Amino acid sequence: MSVTVNIKKPVIKKSDEIYARAEKIIPSGTQTFSKGTNQFVRGFAPKYIAKGKGCYTWDVDGNKYLDMIMACHAKILGYADPDVNQAVKDQLDIGTTYSLPHELEVDVTEKLIDAIPCAEAARFGKNGADATSICVRVARANTNRDHIAYCGYHGWHDWYIANTDLNSGIPYFNQELAHSFAYNQIETLENIFNEYPDDIAVVIMEALTILEPKDNFLHKVKKLTHDHGALLAFDEVMTGFRFSFGGAQELTGVTPDIAAFAKAISNGIPLSAIVGKKDYMFCLDKTFFSFTYGGDCVGLAAANACIPKLKREKVSEHLHKVGKVLKDGYNKLAEQHGLADYTNCMGYPCRTVISFDGQGTYDSLEMKSFFQQEMIRRGVLWAAYHALTWSHKLEDIEYTLACYDEALAEFKKIVDKGDKIKYHLEGPPVEPVFRKVADFMSYTMKDKKVN
Repeated sequence: MSVTVNIKKPVIKKSDEIYARAEKIIPSGTQTFSKGTNQFVRGFAPKYIAKGKGCYTWDVDGNKYLDMIMACHAKILGYADPDVNQAVKDQLDIGTTYSLPHELEVDVTEKLIDAIPCAEAARFGKNGADATSICVRVARANTNRDHIAYCGYHGWHDWYIANTDLNSGIPYFNQELAHSFAYNQIETLENIFNEYPDDIAVVIMEALTILEPKDNFLHKVKKLTHDHGALLAFDEVMTGFRFSFGGAQELTGVTPDIAAFAKAISNGIPLSAIVGKKDYMFCLDKTFFSFTYGGDCVGLAAANACIPKLKREKVSEHLHKVGKVLKDGYNKLAEQHGLADYTNCMGYPCRTVISFDGQGTYDSLEMKSFFQQEMIRRGVLWAAYHALTWSHKLEDIEYTLACYDEALAEFKKIVDKGDKIKYHLEGPPVEPVFRKVADFMSYTMKDKKVN
């Protein structure tokens, strides 16, 4: 490739100084596990971001990065989008949280109803976990049942985290009420309904992951759910407005009863929403979901500007276009370097993941760590996935592929020499956030065929 790649080990002196203060007073040193130091090659990767613009960020030491993490997928337009920023600034000038509701609550609700197939009503929260958890509560209120069937990641609340290895402080009964099933394995959901035929209130799931639904999987899930008198909820925190303007439900043609949205709804300004059919949503007249910042106008103003821009600029189409170039380009490079058995870019083009398979020789987390180190060395902030935005243009994709070309070449040297990866890491390898998770999260190279 003709792209010039800049290679430089980042200086992280100020990052380390700030972290030395943080680790004494902030548990885990961070507010978000996936941003923690154990998710990056410690001693090499930056720890603190100072600012961002478009698809670039600058750390506190002044190092500039092409950002492929983008605030954990929250920035669908890019950092400091001028239209969203202006809407927020205008709102700040006249106030944010008031003593009575604001018209923005109605404006944004109407926009969601226009955009999302299942939406006939909406209520707002601040985090994705707010929205997924009220989905569960709405379903329980409508069905008078307590048990949950789930597939995917759904946030920090008790009903989900109870079945992970980070469940200290959560009453045990939550584990008995929540049951995981595997994506594309309808029999695993059937088994749950067979064991609890009249107890499941809701099937909540990420409708699209890195895997493509097979054999009408989502249609079968909906039919099975309704046949057993439960509600179907889609967690669209990740997929909403990214996979398609109307979310995964628009893309797949499978409409749930209720759904949770966040992240892209407001380009990362804190806001989430539960949307759904009126027959179910209006239980919230009596089912408690109320808090001071539920109608805060900062997130609502951001969404009021963001949602029309996503439609006007055809952002989801752009993400698929540049994402396909990136996905196809990576897989071609892996083949050229003779590494296709070791690594693959998989998933929908708008949200792809780099998978690693050590072929019985290498540890996949060490492989991920090595690639992260080499991408950061070349100015790409990277965590094994591509959270593409409207700001990522073809030249950014070309630069990323040029960096991948060099990183793959460096890894091929390790393979050819029979070296251990740890000898080539300039810090401890990354660690998993969860070790005990739902079955579908353990995807492998065998599941790589997603168009």
